[in-house]
This record gives sequence, C-alpha cells and structure tokens, in this order.
Amino acid sequence: MKLVLMAAGFGERLRPLSETRQKALMPILGEPIICRHLRNLSKVFTFEEVSIIVSYKKEEVIEAVNKCFHGKIRFLVQGEPKGTGDAIKLAMESLGEGKYLIFYADVYLSTKGYSTLANLKSPGIMTTETKDYWNYGIVELEDGIVKNITEKPSFSEAKDKTIFAGVLMLDYDAKKYIDKIKKSPRGEFEITDALRRMTNSMDIYTVNVGKDEWQDIGRPWELLISNRLALNESKERQEILGDVDETVTIYGNVTVKKGSEIGKYSVIEGPAFIDENVKIGPMSHIRPYTVLMKGSKVGYSVEVKGSLIMENAKLPHFNYVGDSIIGEEVNLGAGTITANLRFDHKPIKMNVKGSPVNTGMEKLGAIVGGYSQTGINVSILPGKKIGSFSIIYPGCVVYRDVKSHEIFKCNVKTLPKT
Repeated sequence: MKLVLMAAGFGERLRPLSETRQKALMPILGEPIICRHLRNLSKVFTFEEVSIIVSYKKEEVIEAVNKCFHGKIRFLVQGEPKGTGDAIKLAMESLGEGKYLIFYADVYLSTKGYSTLANLKSPGIMTTETKDYWNYGIVELEDGIVKNITEKPSFSEAKDKTIFAGVLMLDYDAKKYIDKIKKSPRGEFEITDALRRMTNSMDIYTVNVGKDEWQDIGRPWELLISNRLALNESKERQEILGDVDETVTIYGNVTVKKGSEIGKYSVIEGPAFIDENVKIGPMSHIRPYTVLMKGSKVGYSVEVKGSLIMENAKLPHFNYVGDSIIGEEVNLGAGTITANLRFDHKPIKMNVKGSPVNTGMEKLGAIVGGYSQTGINVSILPGKKIGSFSIIYPGCVVYRDVKSHEIFKCNVKTLPKT
C-alpha cells in the first residue's frame, strides 16, 4: 500500500498561525501533526511507499518530516494548489499502480481513530459527524455504502450530518474518475466530484469515527480543540521528568518533559502538557488543558488556562492567558491579559477570511501570531486575532483584529516622548 499525505494548502483560514507555520506543522502536544500521522499510521499499516504532497512552505515541511520520520519518503511538489483532486492525480501519476491510502494532513485523529482505519476497504472513505456539517462534503449512506456526496452545500440543502472526514482508500483504477474532475464553483478540483461519479458504478465503503475522535484543523480555535482532545485521550498518570521545586503542587494527568523547571509555589492542574526546557514560576498557576511548548516561559504570578503556548513564547509576569493560542517567539508585556468570555455568555465569533464566524465556544480568548509583542497592561477582547510580527502599544485595549506587521497604538497623546 502507498501512503499519500496531503500537505500543500496555504491554510488561509488558519491565519495568523499559518503565516509563520505551514498548516501540516500545527502542533498536537508539541508534535507537528504530520509527524503524528506518520507515527500512528505506521503502527497500523505497512507501507511500500510514503509520499507527501507539498507546496506552500515546502522546505519547512520537508525539514520537519526528515527529523521525525526515518523511513524512505518522497516529496511531490504541487506547483500551485488547485484542490484535493489535483493533488491526488499528481500522486497517482507519479507513483503508478497500487492501492493508495490518502490522508489529509490537517485533521486531528485519535489513537482509536487510526486503529479504525484498519477496517477500511477499497474503494472507501472515512466519515464522521460534526456540528457545522454544511462546511464539509455531506455523505449520504445506505447500509454503510456511499450513495452520494455533496461538497459544502448551503445550510438549507444539507439534509444529512455525516461528512467525508479526509481519508480515502483507492485503487489506481480510480484515476479514470479523477481525470474527469471539473473545476468547482470555488475554483478547485475536488476529489468529492470523482467520488460522486464512482457511486454510480461501484460500492464505496466507509468506516465511521466518533465526533471526539476527529477534528478538522481549518480554523485557529480548532487547533485548540484538537489539543484538548489529545489531552483527554492520554492516560490518568503523571510523567515528571523536569526539575520541580518541593513547594510545587501538581494535580491530575500532567506531563513535564526533561529540562523544564517548575519554580517555587507554582500550581499545575491536569490535564496539562509541558514540553522540554520550559520555565514556570515562581508562583505561577497552570490550569487544565494547557500545553506549553519547548522553550516557553511562564513567569512570576502568571495564570494560564486552557491555552496553547508555542515555542519560546514568553509570558513573563502578571499575565492572564485563557483559552488562547500564543504563537512562537511572542513576548507579552507585564500585565497583558486576554478576555475569554462575553458579558452575555453567547458563543464567541471570530473573523475568518474577513467574515465573522460563530466558533460555538462560550470561552475563547486571543489568537496571537508568531513574533508579535505587547506592551505593559494590554487587554485583548474575546475572539480577537493579532497578526504575526505586530506590536501592541502599552495600555491598549485590543477591540479589533490586528493585521500582521501592524503597530497598534492607542492614547498616543498621553504617552511621554522618549
């Protein structure tokens, strides 16, 4: 069997995170998601060949995969991302005859979900159910066999809640259907077009995974959800390999990797994951569903709750970060806090490609792009995005999204000249 991982897209909806990191490299408990796929799929299947479709930031993907996967691998460059159908056609033309397992790299799958794939027959797809099902390919089933697929119908047209979950198993013979794919109204060659044609002449089988075993990572808050699902999946145990002061209190399922230091009188509540060379404290509070990646710092009197803090980000003192993502190399000034709850407790909206989207989350803080920084006493309102390489002036209330490389100023007249 040949494995094809799809990792070519720009990740427009993931901005600002995708401005500094390819979407297939988004982290799950500190591990790039494409590496997680390679590690887990290799436990379930024996592959005669492994290939990855790359385009945007391809050098970064190649470097990361070569570090985490030691088998033979082929990288196929899709010159311009034109959709899933075009990418699969490229793979089949390059790799030739055989059976293919095709896996979208930007989806989270649980350990149980990977094992479920062992039951998938060719031609077949993985399905699941999700709340905003109209944003995906809707699958109509009869006794586990696909009868039709409708790609991203309008809300009123979406009659079924079962969706195509981004995994296919196909024989090379399916290429004749892929060759006939026409460009969709969205301007892409979509594999669901070929699958729909195939339903007229053959059975397409399915395996289904539960809604807590799968998550699309197309938008920033979905990366947050995926890390929470991964924390829920881990066993109820502690793995403490770092240097922990005797005054520290640790509750529940907590991982502290080697080289990390937990300072005096800090409290860590699991589930939580603390990667290598992280510094915490003194007197810090790490609350459940927090992930701290390599080299990050949570300093004096800082509280972090339900957040993903990426590599070398610094929360040095008197910060509150709740239900947020803080990008790599970010530096928060003293007293910078994120608000994560609306007064009316309604679900928080976030702008995606210029349009407000209901996230379905009652609590959601900020998405802070990599290499940005804030001054002292900055307050960020719920659901706001701060672009990469941006600067927020001291004392500002961030009431709107901040563009990448923007200098966000407020109360300029009251600031003394220096």
